[in-house]
Amino acid sequence: MAIEKKRIVLVDDHVIIRNGLKELIEKLGAYKISHQFDNGTDLLEAFPINPVPDLIIMDVCMPEMNGYQAMEILNEKQIKIPVLILTLNDDDAIVVKLFRLGVRGYLKKNCTAKTMKEALHDVFQKGYYHNEFLTYSLQNNIETGKKTEQELVLEQFSVREREFLKLVCNEKEYTYEQIADKMFVQPRTVDGYRESIFEKFGIKSKTGLVLFALKHKLFEFL
Repeated sequence: MAIEKKRIVLVDDHVIIRNGLKELIEKLGAYKISHQFDNGTDLLEAFPINPVPDLIIMDVCMPEMNGYQAMEILNEKQIKIPVLILTLNDDDAIVVKLFRLGVRGYLKKNCTAKTMKEALHDVFQKGYYHNEFLTYSLQNNIETGKKTEQELVLEQFSVREREFLKLVCNEKEYTYEQIADKMFVQPRTVDGYRESIFEKFGIKSKTGLVLFALKHKLFEFL
């Protein structure tokens, strides 16, 4: 019996990139590029797409309507198709904003075939792809049935580490120096909070920390 292939939509204003992605992705597994679009406007005008795609892979920087704007409208229209961002843009603020809008993963355009394969697998099997999203797992000896995921995660933060995390995740995007001022501590103390959290959860960057908080839905508990 033939395996039903996952239908993927590509949104990028460079035809040569789309063609290269199509060839690569269809070699990586049971995937089929069902539609291709030049920008967010063309994508949104095509809805309702039938049959419904399983994933949208979209660039950020595009003419007429960029990936960020397209994500906002997809949310407004309550279109729940998972979106994987593939772009040259590595600005931390943009990445965080895209995850807040609900994208399921973020890849650089110069990623390897192995990384692309891993990302597709994780989005379809786990719901998200992000290296630092997936480094944390709950301890086997914790009674998960009695506590929520958020409680289990937050138990591993000290009171001051929670305060630090709340400021890191603030929409004003405070620098570490500004966070130190707001917590009335020295910058080296804030560095200690950061390093402690990074070590506990295998996180490597400020962006990764915000994405970790988003994944585990910690904001309402901070």
